[in-house]
Amino acid sequence: MKPKKVVLSTMPSEGEFVNWTTPKHFAPKAEKYLPLGILSLASNLDPDVDVVILDPSSEGWSISETIDRINHEEPDVLGLSVPTRRVYAMNKILAEASAPYKAVGGPHATYYPEQILRSGADAVFIGQLADREFREAVRTSPKGVIHCKTDINEIAFPRRDLLDVASYFPRVNVLFKANHRLSMFSSVGCPNRCNFCNVQSKKVQRKSPKIVLDEMEYLLSLGCGSVHVLDDNFNVGASHVRGILDEMQMRGYHTEWSGRGQTRMDFGLVGRMAESGFKRIHVGFEALDDGILQFFGKNQSVEDIEKFCGVMNKYGIDILGYLISGSPVETEEYRRSLPGRIRSWGIKHPFFNILFPEPNTEYYRGLLRDGTYKKDHWAEYMANPTPNFEIPYPYGEAKRAEVLAYNDSLVEEFKKKE
Repeated sequence: MKPKKVVLSTMPSEGEFVNWTTPKHFAPKAEKYLPLGILSLASNLDPDVDVVILDPSSEGWSISETIDRINHEEPDVLGLSVPTRRVYAMNKILAEASAPYKAVGGPHATYYPEQILRSGADAVFIGQLADREFREAVRTSPKGVIHCKTDINEIAFPRRDLLDVASYFPRVNVLFKANHRLSMFSSVGCPNRCNFCNVQSKKVQRKSPKIVLDEMEYLLSLGCGSVHVLDDNFNVGASHVRGILDEMQMRGYHTEWSGRGQTRMDFGLVGRMAESGFKRIHVGFEALDDGILQFFGKNQSVEDIEKFCGVMNKYGIDILGYLISGSPVETEEYRRSLPGRIRSWGIKHPFFNILFPEPNTEYYRGLLRDGTYKKDHWAEYMANPTPNFEIPYPYGEAKRAEVLAYNDSLVEEFKKKE
């Protein structure tokens, strides 16, 4: 019997809704990101399955080009990984791509499974990880909503060699330089409840230290010289970090690595992190003001941030700090003082974002409750996505221009001069 052919694809950016969060300076078009989600699905299929990975998100393909490439492969199964901002492209692909069985997963599936089914999907996978359930679906083609309960320690890590991995090494240095950097996950989920964030899962699943180090060593075998742990919050659990460090010490592992985390952690581990080759921590400060932090629902204080910065600087770990402009409680005094605080606290790589009312966030729901938005813009959009939709700025166009100009001034002030 001929083996089943599975095509797994990311979404093209064409037609995605406008999101003013990240200034163009921080989003160079030359940057590509390995699609770890669909690579993980591919790595956990039965060995006799013929799998093809398509990455229009990184390759810059149009919707029509993506559909043409899918149809050229003539798959038995089409799997799409969909972020909510690209629901327009998803609908077009579901309608026009040819495959006997079409499945959708990814962030969008968690909130809109019924709409996705009405748009032409045969099955929608919701949950943190779908590797085990998708493998079974390729065998049996179930219909409807599939609730996923895959255990992170029972699956193989993503095989990057299914793509041309060298083409995914960063080609542009925006904030920092790293030698052939590749990303991986050591955990999924985040327990924090920041009001602007739409991370779906608040349940944290962590890989065992052995599996984490196996994957790190695999990345080095592909020519990677800097491993980035892309978790939503890798240092939220002290035992997880300690276990990784213990495994590194046992193996004699010492290669540059970095990670995304938070300010509240076991500072007793920071010295060991630095000794192991940990170079840089990416952390969501969001604001250096207690009133703004409270508005964002951040479970941290200015005192926590200052202490965190002091410890990281003591051990020579660079700080990439995310900061958000545009909260309604932001004052002129705060804006004037921010650059000085960034410098005095040693935040080497400040990353300036703009507050955006993402769908399915507490911030957006609050704008509906208090009447700032007179109708549910996102509900209307999801029911009938149109290309390049832009939600109105919640505080008026004059305020929007002011916030954008201020954020641009911060970017310019701290822009690295090569």
